[in-house]
Amino acid sequence: MRTGLFCTYENPNRNYASAYAEQTRLVQHIEDLGFDEAWVAEHHFNPDAASPSPLPILAYLAARTSRIRLGTAALLLPFHNPLLVAEEVATLDILSGGRLDLGIAKGGPFLAQNKHFGIAREDSQPLAKEAFSLIRKLLSEENVTFEGHHFNVHGASITPQPIQKPVPIFLATSTPAMIRIAAENDCGIMAGPPFPIEAIQSSRELYLDAARMGDPRLVLIRFFHPAPTRAQAVEEATRLLQGFVDRMQAATNSMQPAWTPWFKLDRIIEDSLIGTIDEIREKVLRIESKLQPRSLILKPIHPDIAKRLGDLETFSQIIGADLQTLADETKKTRPTRQTQFV
Repeated sequence: MRTGLFCTYENPNRNYASAYAEQTRLVQHIEDLGFDEAWVAEHHFNPDAASPSPLPILAYLAARTSRIRLGTAALLLPFHNPLLVAEEVATLDILSGGRLDLGIAKGGPFLAQNKHFGIAREDSQPLAKEAFSLIRKLLSEENVTFEGHHFNVHGASITPQPIQKPVPIFLATSTPAMIRIAAENDCGIMAGPPFPIEAIQSSRELYLDAARMGDPRLVLIRFFHPAPTRAQAVEEATRLLQGFVDRMQAATNSMQPAWTPWFKLDRIIEDSLIGTIDEIREKVLRIESKLQPRSLILKPIHPDIAKRLGDLETFSQIIGADLQTLADETKKTRPTRQTQFV
């Protein structure tokens, strides 16, 4: 199981330059520690998550790193022109030396995004589906012709072409129809920090039913907050996550009511990596056994940069070694995943 960092460019001090500098420092730190990946979110009109342009951010991180893979988590396709996305993804794949992972989504339950970009909520999923199909073709074929309800292209070849053939694509979704599309197109899936473990397990099983020889290559993102005692960790996490939970409950109530029950603070804390480092270690090992994710991506929730740096170092020292040992043992004893899921 690979490990990585989820980057939302939180900005508690309302200093955007400082927020970007700190996030860059965290990404460089995890590369030094031996982590494998860094994923950048796309958020709009939110001063607490100031990452509206993940592709330019990743281009900068590509120049400041040398080894880790870099991904979008996720690029919100309804708000972008798919031809331009394909060109920028291909360009970034070259600039990163073939280290790009493309996570895509239709956009969460945030009214301001659809309002300000002029995209009707009911059009988000159809737009995302068509854009996904067109981008995938543009990244792997030349002289692309595509006729859809929203996009029409005749004989288009993007320049430049990406290094990776194909560029790995991951769908951030819990919708059964989109899970099946991911499986049918040999794409991975990703699940954000608040997604319940049980719902993720259901998505994984649905993927495997749709792709008998496939691997969901699950990218699992979890809130991360260790403390000397569980009581302290839970008390701090409750305080740090309460605002997020309140905002998400309000957003889902108005735009996606089926998600509202997910945003209960106790449940989110239980499904996150919150507790003593030994408790977190045991939870990580249970997650590996139950979900077999390709990648476990950490989202430190404490606003202090020194705390986040230290927590990531502790994870690497105490849990990273266990994961490497487990991976080595798995290679010896477990059939390949393609065989396993036949």
